[in-house]
Amino acid sequence: MYNLHQTEGVILSSANFGEADRFYTLYSRDFGKISVLAKSVRLEKSKLRGHLAPYSLARISFIEGKDHFRLTDAEEISAASPTSPDAYYVSSRISLLIERLVPGPEKDEALWNFLRNSFLYLLNTGCGNGYSINDFESLFKARLLHRLGYVSLPEGVLGQAIAGNDWPPASAENLNFNDFEKFSQKGLTESQL
Repeated sequence: MYNLHQTEGVILSSANFGEADRFYTLYSRDFGKISVLAKSVRLEKSKLRGHLAPYSLARISFIEGKDHFRLTDAEEISAASPTSPDAYYVSSRISLLIERLVPGPEKDEALWNFLRNSFLYLLNTGCGNGYSINDFESLFKARLLHRLGYVSLPEGVLGQAIAGNDWPPASAENLNFNDFEKFSQKGLTESQL
């Protein structure tokens, strides 16, 4: 008997498999980072086809197969509708970073909330409010590295912005976003990633 699981997740990437199948990597609320196989999803008649857009938020159901998880149902909750090509590009970059830094399936409610809110903000607003898409990416990387334990929190305004969850950060006008990039690069170098 197969165990059926249901959860929400942000779709990070996909890879074609065989003639009509596709593997999806997503970060889910209840299981962390997982890969699921969607059978025949590349066919025109597939019921799942329109619900698995990259970087969108979806409610999914899957079963534990012998070798991998197999997708049985999907419903798009929030479509990825980037307001600019830059927002879509940054979404792909941060998705790759998540895939690289998050080791595997492990539930982390705080990380889930952070990722969900970050993707929704980026794709639905395209940043704005006095800071650029590059500023968003720099702060996102710093926050992700801190939340995953790769770097400790610095003192002062920089540390407060990294510890926060708000988009845009409350003190955006007082921040030098180059500091976030330096902080992130230091963390990536020290962790050898």
